[in-house]
Amino acid sequence: MSRFLWVSIFILAFTFTSNGQVRNECSANSDKLYDRKKTIKQLAKTLNKSIPERKDVYRTGYDVTEDGKSPAGFFIYDLTDPSNKDITSTGCIEFEKDHIYHFAPFDYAFSLSHIAILENGKLKIFKSINCKDRGDRLEDVIAYLNQRLANDKNKDEILDRVKNYRKYGKYYKMDNYSTLVCQQVGESKE
Repeated sequence: MSRFLWVSIFILAFTFTSNGQVRNECSANSDKLYDRKKTIKQLAKTLNKSIPERKDVYRTGYDVTEDGKSPAGFFIYDLTDPSNKDITSTGCIEFEKDHIYHFAPFDYAFSLSHIAILENGKLKIFKSINCKDRGDRLEDVIAYLNQRLANDKNKDEILDRVKNYRKYGKYYKMDNYSTLVCQQVGESKE
């Protein structure tokens, strides 16, 4: 009887989980300007172009999960509404017009941060933020958003989150020797 109980528990656990995590059922993205799967694919394509070194190490790039609802190999965090995020590939991020998103790979070594702003069905993307000789500058993102958010009552809160974008994400070090593949602006090269 005990064996039957454990087998039943195992089967139930396996049935309701995927990779050890409960999968949420996602409804269609509420803002019809942004199809979730297409938007995640576009963000993944940006990461694959910006961080080609990852393929040298892992032989795979970034993508969307098989069900088309979550990013594969990276997270997405809404800096306009921080409760809207997908940091475990089990969430259901909502893409909304005029929202600002931080997205980057989970793997710390390749975690070059990107910022996407959703504008009338299109994406404005700032790449590899603050990577010296490689990406866009945080100051340019802030200047752009200062104008864009001029009449937004939450402007200061949103800009504060953008300035602290690295706090809004999840990073994993594969070992104690992992270092970022870019030199941060203002950081001295040793």
